[in-house]
Amino acid sequence: MTKKVKEVTTPETIEVRIVEYFNTMVVRDSITLTISDYPELQGKTEEEIKDYIKSNYGDMNSSIEDMSLYDELIEQEVTREKITGEENEIKFE
Repeated sequence: MTKKVKEVTTPETIEVRIVEYFNTMVVRDSITLTISDYPELQGKTEEEIKDYIKSNYGDMNSSIEDMSLYDELIEQEVTREKITGEENEIKFE
């Protein structure tokens, strides 16, 4: 009984890339909101105001014309950056 030898074909090329995963934290300067400029915040406690802003800052008006509160916040200067959880993975096409 003869053992059958499996023929191996080696490719001429192989595509390989690296995929990077990481978490980025960017802290920006704060701004001060004057509560009287925001009718939707009137009559709320500080905790209720914080909850409202967290849920609605993308739709709230800014003190700058034609900007949302989100837009104004994202335009502030970066005060701190941190990258964590860096991982690499090799992928083949």
